Amino acid sequence: MTTAWVGQYCLYVLDLDESTTFYERLGLKNTSRTDLGEIKESIVENPEKGGKLQLAQRDEQDGPLDMGNAFWKLYVATNDIDTLFNQAVAAGAGVVSEPKRYDQWPMSVAFVEDPNGYLVELTQRHPWKDGDDTTYTWLNQYCIYVSDLDATIAFYETLGLACTSRTDIPAHKEAILESTEHGGKIQLAQQLKNHAPIAMGTSMWKLYINTDDCNGLHKKAVNAGYTSVMDPFQPGRWPVTMSFLADPDGYQVELVERHPAP
Repeated sequence: MTTAWVGQYCLYVLDLDESTTFYERLGLKNTSRTDLGEIKESIVENPEKGGKLQLAQRDEQDGPLDMGNAFWKLYVATNDIDTLFNQAVAAGAGVVSEPKRYDQWPMSVAFVEDPNGYLVELTQRHPWKDGDDTTYTWLNQYCIYVSDLDATIAFYETLGLACTSRTDIPAHKEAILESTEHGGKIQLAQQLKNHAPIAMGTSMWKLYINTDDCNGLHKKAVNAGYTSVMDPFQPGRWPVTMSFLADPDGYQVELVERHPAP
């Protein structure tokens, strides 16, 4: 049976070194650097836990990013939110709100903006459901806006992810999609009072779904009526099969199957 799990998501940045350093100062590790010529990339993560964030800088970018209305926020989880908040501020983060313990959830939450203006939600659960009370930081879910929550959930369920949470909050309906075995998490949010079309701007590039059968998963999505952007192929540079789909709002979804290195 084909399996799938959430890989990294990719955001454009103005200065790759500055952005990578910012997330390193939040306790994450830079585990990959890639130079594609016109685009340079890095990945930050906690290799032991959570998801991955890919940062990409275009050589042609010569002005501010157009943030559009697609990407809402990313989550950095921690067991010490006060220290993490202070480190983020020391690293140059813009303060949106200081750490606060909420009554309706067993959570402490703070919001900052990274050097590019992306909203970062710092979260500490009391306690974390997996019992972890020692890991300093890791990447939790990232949140993108969608125009039809149910339709987008159906898309990612077609790819093999599970909807593990649904939440109604004022002005939003939300859901989380993931593999319950491994990988990261995608949070989808539908605004109830804002029906503007989703616009990517120049900030959100793409998101990755890893799989053990790229050809089969791509075909399954197309047969279900979803849009193929690029059929499966094997690039010469990496031992992978990859393809591209568009989700119902036009987010670029890269399917990736890794092969053993020759």
